[in-house]
Amino acid sequence: MNQAELQNELQPLYDGLMMRSETDSPFEFYYFENPQDLPLNTDTVAKLAGKSSGAEITTEDLPYFFRNMVRLYPEDGEERRQEADRYNRLQQRLQELLQNVQVFKADEISITAYILGQLPNGDIAGLRTIVVET
Repeated sequence: MNQAELQNELQPLYDGLMMRSETDSPFEFYYFENPQDLPLNTDTVAKLAGKSSGAEITTEDLPYFFRNMVRLYPEDGEERRQEADRYNRLQQRLQELLQNVQVFKADEISITAYILGQLPNGDIAGLRTIVVET
């Protein structure tokens, strides 16, 4: 699957969804051609994010990252249920299309979150958003 095919597959799933935190931020498609076959780890993500070597990049499992987006309460209405379902479908499709999907977080307070995995050809792809945590 090439970059355009992957973006076309994912965009309908994340288009219009907002990452809910202290501010709501949209998701953006992210793709890095990886001819050097860099491993998908915190050092590589630091480089991709323009951070210095050794910059603190933390990781989270994808289900944990989306936990508040997919959690439903008895009082939730139909609109909220549909939104939670969209997050579940997005999470599932990311895990189907990409290998070893993880969330990498760069910075503090206003955090750039990279939801990344690898394609069979070694390229790194996924989504990027902002999460505010104070």
